Amino acid sequence: MTEDTQILDKFEYHLEDCRCCYCSNYLGKKRGCKLKKCCCEDIKQDAIKHGRIKRKKGWDKWDK
Repeated sequence: MTEDTQILDKFEYHLEDCRCCYCSNYLGKKRGCKLKKCCCEDIKQDAIKHGRIKRKKGWDKWDK
């Protein structure tokens, strides 16, 4: 990116984006996660710290 590039809409993860069912390491209800430590733990903590728990209704353009 050059110095003239502007980022207009920066994506931020919310806590609901980091559910286990969306993770590629999750093997289902019976087998659980194949990792010993969650790979999204730092993202979850950052989302909780900044109050990004759940997205507001209509956050995406096609949901309005």
